[in-house]
Amino acid sequence: MLLVCSMVCAYGYAQETAVPAPDNKAEACTTGCCCDQSNQAPLGIMTDHIHKKGEWMLSYTYMDMMMQGNRTGTANADDNTVYKSYGMAPETMTMQMHMAMLMYGVTDRLTLMAMGGYSVYNMNMNMSNNMPYMPGMSMGQMTMQSMSSGFTDTRVSALYNFSNKATQRIIGSLGINMPTGTIMATGTTMLGDNQRVPYDMQPGTGSFGIVPGITYVRTYTAFSFGADAGADVKLNKNSIGYKDGNVYHAGAWAGYKFLPFVTGSLRAEYVNTGKITGSDPQIAIPIFEANDPTANTANYGGQWVNVYAGLNFHINKPMWSKFSLLMEYGLPVYQNLNGVQSALHGTALAGLQYSF
Repeated sequence: MLLVCSMVCAYGYAQETAVPAPDNKAEACTTGCCCDQSNQAPLGIMTDHIHKKGEWMLSYTYMDMMMQGNRTGTANADDNTVYKSYGMAPETMTMQMHMAMLMYGVTDRLTLMAMGGYSVYNMNMNMSNNMPYMPGMSMGQMTMQSMSSGFTDTRVSALYNFSNKATQRIIGSLGINMPTGTIMATGTTMLGDNQRVPYDMQPGTGSFGIVPGITYVRTYTAFSFGADAGADVKLNKNSIGYKDGNVYHAGAWAGYKFLPFVTGSLRAEYVNTGKITGSDPQIAIPIFEANDPTANTANYGGQWVNVYAGLNFHINKPMWSKFSLLMEYGLPVYQNLNGVQSALHGTALAGLQYSF
């Protein structure tokens, strides 16, 4: 779904690389990575660090995104407002994503990264009294439930640290999105069971994409801050005949190590997602588009500003030093959406990382 693409930063995996010679921290961290692993960037930032030559990192992240109610532009839209244009109104939608990532230090400055995931979507729709009966609807009930799932696209990236300072990193990244996720997921729609679900419930995009980015990080003994910006630019229409909108994002964060093993963080991000071009002929059916707003490509894309609070846990003991546990929870503070769309309600993330 497009909102998932706009939230692809949630693949964030932040870990600092420990190196020997702890007696002189500034001299030991010659690669520009901070030796203290507990002073990490938030989970939602994925391009904040590189790894030593020959070092690997494996990560698992769970993301739970909740949409509730509807919005047109910057204004809330209740069901009766939506019913003026459509026969159905989204009530709630959830997206659970399981994400895996592998990183490898090719040199002390260059790191390769690969990531992919599996998503599960659940949508509840309310129906107007004037909604015409269709095969996917239950007589006497004014709601409809739909579910879909599948593997997401895969991203392969290279990260390079341009700074040689121990307390500063300037990391450029360039990635390729490969269309490994399905764009033909099925579920219950107003047209019946086992029908092609709309665009926001498709795990993949079907398009190749270029993903450039730049990240700045500054670290102190207990305090750190940073900023990042990037894009996900789709290169082609998919095999069905449409292309998801490009995604552009920018953000900043600050973190403070409250305890030797706990770092807290605050983060803000701006996300701008473009409209869908083209359409899926199995979705772009006049009666479908006229009654279900998620079937109409005019109701995709927009702008979001989200704020997140996070906690990172790292215990610098032999048994646990290779592991990190990170959590974040975010809320939208601004949404300006094209057409009629489900409003973002909140996003929760939890991740476990292992270096070896």
